[in-house]
Amino acid sequence: MGFLKKNLVFTVVLFVSLLAFAVGAYLAIAESGKIGQATQKINSAQSQLNNLLNSDPAPTESNIESSQQNVAELTAQLESIRSNLQRGARLTASSDGIQVMAAIQQFISEYQRKSADNTNENGEPAPVSLPTNFAFGFEQYITEATPLSDSQANPVLDKQRQIISYLLNQLLAANPQSIVSVHREVRERPAATGRGAGSGREGSGGGFSISPAISASVPGAIDTLGFSLTFTGYTDTLREFLNRLAKFELPIVVRSIEVSRPAAPTAERSTRAAAGRNLDSIFGLFEGNAGATEEAPREAQKPVIAENLSSFTVVLEFIEVVLPDESTEREANQ
Repeated sequence: MGFLKKNLVFTVVLFVSLLAFAVGAYLAIAESGKIGQATQKINSAQSQLNNLLNSDPAPTESNIESSQQNVAELTAQLESIRSNLQRGARLTASSDGIQVMAAIQQFISEYQRKSADNTNENGEPAPVSLPTNFAFGFEQYITEATPLSDSQANPVLDKQRQIISYLLNQLLAANPQSIVSVHREVRERPAATGRGAGSGREGSGGGFSISPAISASVPGAIDTLGFSLTFTGYTDTLREFLNRLAKFELPIVVRSIEVSRPAAPTAERSTRAAAGRNLDSIFGLFEGNAGATEEAPREAQKPVIAENLSSFTVVLEFIEVVLPDESTEREANQ
C-alpha cells in the first residue's frame, strides 16, 4: 500500500493501461469474429457469383437485354393469339330486327345473282345452278321477313348471314357446278304475328346441330355456330374451297366431309372401237380376217375414264372465343 501511495501516478497509469489492454483485447476478439463472419459471407457470395456466371445463360447485361427482348416478343405473340381467338367477335352484328331482315332479303337476292353471274378463273361464264326459291339457309324468310319476336336472336341471325356470305364467296370462287343446300343452326324463334308465323316456319330453313362429340363449344367460354354446305363439282372444286378456308380469315373449322359419287364411273369408248367390234361381229367368221382384227379391237376397246361430278357435304363450325380483358384478369388473380 505504501508503494501505491508513494507512486500514485504510476499506479493510475498502470491501471488505465491494464483496463485499456482488456478493452482492446475484447474488441479485437469481437472484431475477429465479425471478420470471420464477413469472410464467410464473402466466400458464399463469391460462390453464388461463380455459379451464376457458370449458369446458362449467365445474367450478364447482354443476356438481360436478350431476355427483355424475348419477353417483348412473347408479349406480342400473346396479343396476336388473343387477337386471333377474338377474331370472331369482330363481326359487327345488328340487334335491329328490321335492319337484320332487310339485310337477309338483300343477301338472298345478291347471292342468287352472284350464282347466276359466276365466272371461272379465265373470266368465262360459269353459272352455278341453284334449287328453285333457294335462300341459302334462310328459306323461312324468303317470302316473309317479319322481325323476330326474340330480340336477343337478332345479332346471332345477322352474324350467321355474314358467316354464310363469307362461305359462299369462297365456294363460288372454287367454281362448283351447283349448290344443293345450305344449313345453319336455327336458334331464333319465328315472329309471333303475321301470316306463316308460328308452326311450320321454325326449322324450315334446314336447321341442324353439330354433334357435341366433335364440337368445340364450351358453355360460358367458347360459343360456336354450325353450318353445312352441300354442292356438286369436281375434286378440284373441293380442294380449292378447303384451301381458301385454310387461310383462316375467319375462325372456321371443317368438322366433316362427305363425298357422294355415282355407283359406277362412266366409260367412254371411241366410235372407231364400236365400229371395229361391229365389223368383227360381221366378218369374224372368215378365217382370213380373224388375224387382222384380233389386235386392233383389243387396243381400241380400252375405256377412257372421265372424272365424274361428285356431291360434297362439308360441315363447318364457326368458333368464337371471348377472352377477359387485362383488367378483369388482374382482378381475378388478386
